[in-house]
Amino acid sequence: FIHSIPKFRRPLGNENLEKLLTHLREPQKNLKFIHIAGTNGKGSTAAMTAKILQKSGYKTGLFTSPFIEVFNERIRINDEYISDENLAVYTQRVKTVMEKYNAPVSEFAFITALAFLYFYEKKCDIVVLEVGMGGRLDATNIIENSVISVICKISLDHTQYLGNTIEEIASEKCGIIRKNGTVIAYPNIVTDKIITEYTKGLNADLIIADKAIKTDKGFIYKGKEYPLSLSGSYQAQNGAVVIEIVDVLRKKGFDIPENSASEGLKTVQWAARFEFIDDNIVIDGGHNIDGISALKTSLEELDKDIILVMAMMEDKDYEDCIRKIVPIAKAVVATQLEIPRCLDANAIYNIVDSMNIPCFVNTNPNEAVYKALNLAQDGIVCVCGSLYLAGEIRKNFKKQ
Repeated sequence: FIHSIPKFRRPLGNENLEKLLTHLREPQKNLKFIHIAGTNGKGSTAAMTAKILQKSGYKTGLFTSPFIEVFNERIRINDEYISDENLAVYTQRVKTVMEKYNAPVSEFAFITALAFLYFYEKKCDIVVLEVGMGGRLDATNIIENSVISVICKISLDHTQYLGNTIEEIASEKCGIIRKNGTVIAYPNIVTDKIITEYTKGLNADLIIADKAIKTDKGFIYKGKEYPLSLSGSYQAQNGAVVIEIVDVLRKKGFDIPENSASEGLKTVQWAARFEFIDDNIVIDGGHNIDGISALKTSLEELDKDIILVMAMMEDKDYEDCIRKIVPIAKAVVATQLEIPRCLDANAIYNIVDSMNIPCFVNTNPNEAVYKALNLAQDGIVCVCGSLYLAGEIRKNFKKQ
């Protein structure tokens, strides 16, 4: 039923969502939120923050998208996914109210309303809320206040909706900032200026994270070393943003012991972000040029032969992404998924072939991985280009 709801509704905006939530007795008004926007890293940042809060004894809701293996991942409390039974019950309740009061909303807005109701009725102390897309017009931006607004790394993605420049996209993301609120931002020379001007206009406090240094077991931030279970060189800077979030939460009265913060960072898990599912297989959902660039850096640090298994969506900047990462590969296996907007594997082959790097086509993702393993010998197989592909391989690998 949820996937049968249109992805977009006209007019754009949250007017119908507001109507729907009003008839659900406005559960969002009785919740505390850490609201997280950004192009890359917002899921990892949300997961780290939620884990630290959980370790500190807070009943913590986590709302993210998309899902990797099962839909229930998107709505969880203290690491537990919403159960199938609860998902069915809450879907029915929201559906009934939506139809009764003629408040049709988009698929994402429906899920957002369902999550708010679930988190409220399950008495969450705080909710870590990830923006779906953009910020200003996003369904999650229906909330009136947040404890902290977080702006993660911003780069070009969803340009058909958010704008063609980093500056335009940054302005959309800044739409989650609240008057007199607190903002924590990922450091970026281009976006720092825009975020600074935006926060000044709203009299909000702004903290821009400093640079973090990756170590073998975590990262160093402001002279202090922190453990981190998430792999990938790019996670250190996300970790720095999380340390700033923790610092602000403490100032706002949250009791977060030092050992709980360390334990949270040391035990957090976040699927398909430079995740090793075996000793020689790593999966990564990076699907825009910034995400692919970060993945390339992490792979180069492994100092091993790399065989790529790639699929991409045709509405992404796929040629630039392919040309960016393929030079580090010994060979590429192009594949595809049974998704309408998935790029044909032969299109990947044509680009890679023009770069004089060996490329093979196998339209079955699982067979593509086995082909890559045969080519890899003592090297590393990296499954990349799409979160959908990473999720598919992760799910099937676990079954086997």
